[in-house]
Amino acid sequence: MKENQVMALKEKGIAAEYLSSTQATHVRNKIHEDLDSGKPSVRLLYVTPELIATKGFMLKLRKLHDRGLLNLIAIDEAHCISSWGHDFRPSYRQLSTLRDSLTDVPVLALTATAAPKVQKDVIDSLSLRNPLVLKSSFNRPNIFYEVRYKDLIDNAYTDLCNMLKSCGKICAIIYCLERTTCDDLSLHLTSTGISSAAYHAGLNSHLRSTVLDDWLSSKKQVIVATVAFGSWGHVINALMVFLQNDKKDVRMVCHFNVPKSMESFYQESGRAGRDQLPSRSVLYYGVDDRKKMEFLLRNLENKKSPSSSSKKPTSDFEQIVRYCEGSGCRRKKILESFGEEFPVQQCKKTCDACKHPNQVARSLEELTTTASRRHNSSRVFITSSSDNKTNEGQYSEFWNRNEDGSNSDEEISDSDDGADVVKSLAGPKLSRKLGVDEKLVLLERAEEKYNESNKQVKKSEKNAISETLRESSKQRLLNELTKVLQLLGVKEIDSQNASEFLENECYRKYSKAGKSFYYSQIASTVRWLGTASRDELMTRLSSMAREEETSGEPILVTEPSQNIEQEDGTTYTAEPQVDEPTQLLVTSPSRSPISLPEIPSFSEFVNRRKMKHSTDGSDGKKPAKIMKLK
Repeated sequence: MKENQVMALKEKGIAAEYLSSTQATHVRNKIHEDLDSGKPSVRLLYVTPELIATKGFMLKLRKLHDRGLLNLIAIDEAHCISSWGHDFRPSYRQLSTLRDSLTDVPVLALTATAAPKVQKDVIDSLSLRNPLVLKSSFNRPNIFYEVRYKDLIDNAYTDLCNMLKSCGKICAIIYCLERTTCDDLSLHLTSTGISSAAYHAGLNSHLRSTVLDDWLSSKKQVIVATVAFGSWGHVINALMVFLQNDKKDVRMVCHFNVPKSMESFYQESGRAGRDQLPSRSVLYYGVDDRKKMEFLLRNLENKKSPSSSSKKPTSDFEQIVRYCEGSGCRRKKILESFGEEFPVQQCKKTCDACKHPNQVARSLEELTTTASRRHNSSRVFITSSSDNKTNEGQYSEFWNRNEDGSNSDEEISDSDDGADVVKSLAGPKLSRKLGVDEKLVLLERAEEKYNESNKQVKKSEKNAISETLRESSKQRLLNELTKVLQLLGVKEIDSQNASEFLENECYRKYSKAGKSFYYSQIASTVRWLGTASRDELMTRLSSMAREEETSGEPILVTEPSQNIEQEDGTTYTAEPQVDEPTQLLVTSPSRSPISLPEIPSFSEFVNRRKMKHSTDGSDGKKPAKIMKLK
């Protein structure tokens, strides 16, 4: 974070400041006034590319330059300038205007992840003339690289917990693709005794700062963060930039989902071992994760305008897939992706493929078998029983000439039109009259009808809320509620029944709207639980208990009655004390009608008031004025 970097520089005696839209107006104005003064006290100023692109700030830079006060322009994360970079940002591209306006000011471009093509693009984009290029090796010899396969593990959460515990109380970062995964994984780690916290854009700025401070001060052992995807957002960049300078003792970086490119993976895994001590990079690879990332990248490509680099995201992703699915040295694959030659002998068993080659080979064989078994095509090919050929001598996957009547309607179509076509083709006389082309046309028509009707069925099935989803939602609510009840010190609420009540409420309201709305409401309820007070929990569960018709299972847990022996030898039963708002939650709502007092008419109400005031007057008090009704 810029704020933390500025504080660190000030502690070292460097007059640094930063400009941000999150600052208070008077703070920004003070910095601007200092820049406009005759001799500014600021020696180093952090700004964003978006601010430099504004006319007002560009004019201020020109004035500083004209007064001879602008000595250097430094661009961090310079790979963001290049459209070939893994984290391209259009706002960075606009930094090229600095060379047009400030031609004689030196420019320093810095990046840790730039392949040769990206390096050239950065130089060209910034119009750097005969630049001095300083490069070091991409090799991080103190990091051990490892890939673990989700499809071969019973439970990835449990596997990760066991791995972290086996390493002792180390400092670690876990990267996930989605916020929900961050929250769930962090909760699971905490429940097993590993101190952790989630960090993502769904948290407010104050909570993010608190989480980051706790982790930096080692109050939290593990931080579980999302990764900024494509050019959609850079909330996590604050975490990334800060780690580069102030957190040197990260012993493990784990990617719980497959990253989108080799450059992203290298940059993120490189957060480990900044102190040059032995560290570890672990990537959990799953076939489902790969398909999800491929889907996201294809959508990203479709949104881009057609260009020579429009297929870059998927081609970059293929590199990381080869890294995971290949049996060769992991380190060699990383370095070669950046154009650096690396002899395998120099790895010295610092990756799993070199240290345990036979084990990795077996895992890859099992992965191939598992993937083919899970995703095997179910298409049925109809072939000839004799020589698998038609009259024309060509192989056919559609038509079985000699077994016309052996196929049922369901094998081709479940629609009426399709069934008619199949029945007509099943007739031996008609089948001999029609040629192969005519039969194919009829079958294609039946297939189209089938696909049309099947699409509607699949669409409704896809949007349906399955029992599996409901059970996982209940578990998610239960986990969050259990954590909240522990923090609040509430023991009366039965978390199991309460979580079922909350899930039923979401299902009842959004089951017809579909899975997306239902899942969104579950997530909203989980977030609400994280911020709710004891009274708010009681109030909501109480109102739900009134509305729900349940089987009588209590939401709250009450202590059993106790038999207490008195001094005279007699015993009496002590019932647990429950306050009034809590009592509403102990059992399900009564089905018997509630007796309400009769509502008086207005005239009756006025007469009662008269009688009351008359009584008050007889006691020596002055009666209040009564409005006379006409």
